[in-house]
Amino acid sequence: MGAEELKKRRPSHDKYIDRQRVALATPDLFTRMPEDQPRSFIAVMENGIAPAVGRDHILQADKGKLMGCIGNSVHFLAASAPPDILQAIGAGIAVGEIIRVNPISNTVEVKIK
Repeated sequence: MGAEELKKRRPSHDKYIDRQRVALATPDLFTRMPEDQPRSFIAVMENGIAPAVGRDHILQADKGKLMGCIGNSVHFLAASAPPDILQAIGAGIAVGEIIRVNPISNTVEVKIK
């Protein structure tokens, strides 16, 4: 291929690259959060706590961890909580509801209300 041939094919190649960049930037099923589903996370239950599906807990962020409390007692702890939930709660509190209990792994799935 000569220099003339490369100059001739360059514009179509640039268009192809631009189309592929747009395709990569377009959200699809795996890059979007479902809007109709509540945000949830997995947390580890503390020893001696009997979790119940549907029970509300107060969620607090503390040093990058998310704690679920009832009164003054911590019922569960999420050491690797999603950053968007930590950022949304910030220094405040939120209400979370247990939607699933996993007794084998001693974890619960909590959704943000």
